Amino acid sequence: MYQKNLNNYKSTQILTADPGKIILMLLDGGMSFLLQASEYAEEKAYGEKANLILRTKNIILELLSSLDYENGAEISRNLREIYIFLLGELDRADLGNDVERILKCRDVLGNLRDGWSEMLDIKETAPESHAKQQAALSFSSVA
Repeated sequence: MYQKNLNNYKSTQILTADPGKIILMLLDGGMSFLLQASEYAEEKAYGEKANLILRTKNIILELLSSLDYENGAEISRNLREIYIFLLGELDRADLGNDVERILKCRDVLGNLRDGWSEMLDIKETAPESHAKQQAALSFSSVA
């Protein structure tokens, strides 16, 4: 019963969230998965590690597919390069059971998260001046 209520709460939280906040949630999830994956890599629990890396890659693929090149071509291109880099690094980290590489990918996600958080804070204080930036980074496939 508790798990069902928790799942309902999470679903409601996602369905009612601002697209920028959904991106923060996804980045938080990816960072959490990679921290857990690094712990499993240290324990040589390969299956669990691979599953968590795959979940992170799915998050990155969702972020990649949501880029809006019409409203923010330069930002979208830069993010695309970061996402593609991360996908490759995560493949290498998984194959080599490379804890350091997993944690570096987590750091990159953390930097992206910090940037998103800062942008959302600015948007809340001056929404009209950052509307175009938000549109460029929209997450329309989820919202």
